[in-house]
Amino acid sequence: MLFTIAIPTYNNRKTISRAIQSALNQTYKGDYEVLVVNNASTDGTLEEILLFQDNKIRVVTNPQTVDMYSNHNICLKEAKGDYVLFCHSDDILTKDALLLLEKRIEERQFPSKYILWGHSMFRDFQAALDRGHQKINTMFSGEFSIHSFVWGGLTPSGTCYSRESLLEIGGFPAIGSKVPMADWAILVIAAYNHFEFEMIDRLLFIREFASTANDLNASVWQVNTIASLDAIEKSLNKNQFSNFLAIVKERNEGLFFWYKKYMSVEELKQKAEFDKKEKRRNRIKRLLHFLLRF
Repeated sequence: MLFTIAIPTYNNRKTISRAIQSALNQTYKGDYEVLVVNNASTDGTLEEILLFQDNKIRVVTNPQTVDMYSNHNICLKEAKGDYVLFCHSDDILTKDALLLLEKRIEERQFPSKYILWGHSMFRDFQAALDRGHQKINTMFSGEFSIHSFVWGGLTPSGTCYSRESLLEIGGFPAIGSKVPMADWAILVIAAYNHFEFEMIDRLLFIREFASTANDLNASVWQVNTIASLDAIEKSLNKNQFSNFLAIVKERNEGLFFWYKKYMSVEELKQKAEFDKKEKRRNRIKRLLHFLLRF
């Protein structure tokens, strides 16, 4: 089987049916499965799932609730497809998502280490791709791929992963976070394990609610970014992590300044100056906002 559409869900009773129906509505004619992993929901989500009677659907219910990324890893372990396309339970897939993925994967001769995605209506990854000087519809890999990844996360929803190779590197790191910055940890780890990446110029899924990225403040963002960096450190060897930190420092200095653990005395001084400037900018913004009210 080439594809599994994986739908990890937790307490999404109001939206899960739309996600499942979009997975069943695919124009792709090949064999595929729709794997729904219910993360011990308590709001009637399971009852909504069981209303569907289709042989493509397979339901797994966790005995107890695990963190979001652990549930994604359960999806990977349970999936039968060579490639796993995630669809979060508050998103919907476009009807030709699998067809478009099959065409590109076949053109690339079925890569064994591959992460593939398309455009999004929310936080489109093309901005990060442009900052890293990568092109759409072009495979990229190696050190220069990380130049894009340090600028933001790529949601697993609407993203297709080669299943076995992702499991071989441990799957998604256990960060326990919903913050988008956590999403790029797996990209960095995959890059250092010789994965290839590609963004196609087509829309594969539609995101309307973006519940995992709402109500984020700077302190939450910082804590989870540091957790992501810690997870990356655990997954890389010493030389790889040193190389990664050098790239972060060169490409996204603001991100590096959040990670005091590996700073020299001089760099800590630079961070203090950076923080001072940030506070000054924020004060000016607040003042301007106040003045513009009159």
